[in-house]
Amino acid sequence: MSDKAHTIEVQQIGDRFQATVAGIGAKVTGATLDEALAEAQRAIVASMVEAEKRKRKRNKGRTA
Repeated sequence: MSDKAHTIEVQQIGDRFQATVAGIGAKVTGATLDEALAEAQRAIVASMVEAEKRKRKRNKGRTA
């Protein structure tokens, strides 16, 4: 997988925290700052896994 930087923006909305990862179009919430950041990290990892799956599917059958 590639080394790509992602920016996580966090806002407190009422008693919850909302984390946005604009680079992948993810918006998650959590009861605490740590929870929102953990959910954002999961979204980034899930995005990276899906990107790798798409890449492998595209390259399937190609020879070096």
